[in-house]
Amino acid sequence: MLSEIFEYRDQARTPATYLALGAAMASAYLVHNLSLPHLHQLLAVLFVGVVLWRIADNPIRGFRLSQDGLDFFEGRYRRQIALGDIASVTVYEARGEGTRCILNLRSGDRLSLPGAHRFGTRRLVAEFGGLGLPILI
Repeated sequence: MLSEIFEYRDQARTPATYLALGAAMASAYLVHNLSLPHLHQLLAVLFVGVVLWRIADNPIRGFRLSQDGLDFFEGRYRRQIALGDIASVTVYEARGEGTRCILNLRSGDRLSLPGAHRFGTRRLVAEFGGLGLPILI
């Protein structure tokens, strides 16, 4: 079922973040030009700073599944897992949380796959099963 790469990625650099940056810069400009109190100016500059920090830091959360293995990333944490290191994959539907996917590694570690809620159980079972990995449902 895996054609090339099966991937889920969520990051801070989105059109909404850049829209927030524009709004922050416009508000800082207006606050400064209207000569509002220094507290308002400070708050406007802090707003710009927070949005710029979020864009610069760009925390990424997700995974990439390919024939070579699985790349797992959450914030600054990155891990590459060879398919041979995965003992089994547990896929289930959690009430109120959507689909959950747990990687059971041969080392005994268990990793919860970020973004599994975006896909149905059938899709995840098909993608992992297509690579010959044992699936626990």
